[in-house]
Amino acid sequence: MFWLNIWLTLQVAAAATAIDPFAFFQPTVTVATEERRQLDRGQSIARVLPGSAAEVAVMAAVPVRIDAERFIEWIRHIEALKRSDYVPAIGRFSTPPRLEDLASLSLDADDLSALRACRPQRCDVKIRPSEILQINRAIERAGATWQNAAQQAFREVMLARAVAYLALPAGATAAAARDTWPAEAYGRLVQRSAFLTAHLPALADDVREAPRGRSDARESFLYWSKERLSGKATVIITDVTIVRGTEAGHPDALIAGKQIVATHYLDASLGVTTLVRGAPGGPSYLVYLNRSEVDVLRGMFGGIVRLVAERRLKNEAARVLDGLRQRLESGPPPRAN
Repeated sequence: MFWLNIWLTLQVAAAATAIDPFAFFQPTVTVATEERRQLDRGQSIARVLPGSAAEVAVMAAVPVRIDAERFIEWIRHIEALKRSDYVPAIGRFSTPPRLEDLASLSLDADDLSALRACRPQRCDVKIRPSEILQINRAIERAGATWQNAAQQAFREVMLARAVAYLALPAGATAAAARDTWPAEAYGRLVQRSAFLTAHLPALADDVREAPRGRSDARESFLYWSKERLSGKATVIITDVTIVRGTEAGHPDALIAGKQIVATHYLDASLGVTTLVRGAPGGPSYLVYLNRSEVDVLRGMFGGIVRLVAERRLKNEAARVLDGLRQRLESGPPPRAN
């Protein structure tokens, strides 16, 4: 009986060790025992990850009772899923993108004033010199109605960015893509996301080298969003790729989002949101990892800015993930009228 008890104890321990829903994220992230306990209590977790001098990185997770089909359907309705106090405006681009897709995008008053003051060598909005000149001309022609003209010219610039990005050939080199999206920066972000290169090398290659996930038949789309980053409204265009889990130990669904435009702060940003299956009868887990290269970290006060940015990023990641859980568990996404 003694040896039988020992054998049963070892079998239970081995089974508990084998069921690690977070093994996919190693070696980038290992979820600690106390974090597992927190998740088992139904709470979210969030922590800052090591990054380079110009990079911030975060991981967050929350238990959730949904399946992969529900998760992916909500992702397809990204406007309903992400709109919040942090994301006051958002829209999905058509295929191909159209100007009408940006009809609800409007810049805040401070960005409008910044655009009016922009010159090719000096601008508080992260856009290119040629785009500054385009918007300057629209403002000058409009006279007293310059605000409306600036809004429309900015929408046209964002549309042109989306169209140019999608026109890049698959496997475009960093040099060929330099004027369209920051391919070199994504090479660095992928290099520091070892779980991707280890488990999904084809997706890692697409993020690093190609404008979109075109190496197979994976589903993908672009969307724009107006997001509150450190209190400032930032317009972002994101390329989304949906990956369904097909191998043991992989997430049931993985959503990779890479930023191709950001009007403030971000030089490049890679977000990976996954649905990983938990123990039988228990919840699954929504796990989010993000690595971003941030321009303000390169300045004289980069160290101080980092402390503030990482603290805010950790707190906001947990709150955003809790909000996503509520929407995902509420039922199917709302249908467009």
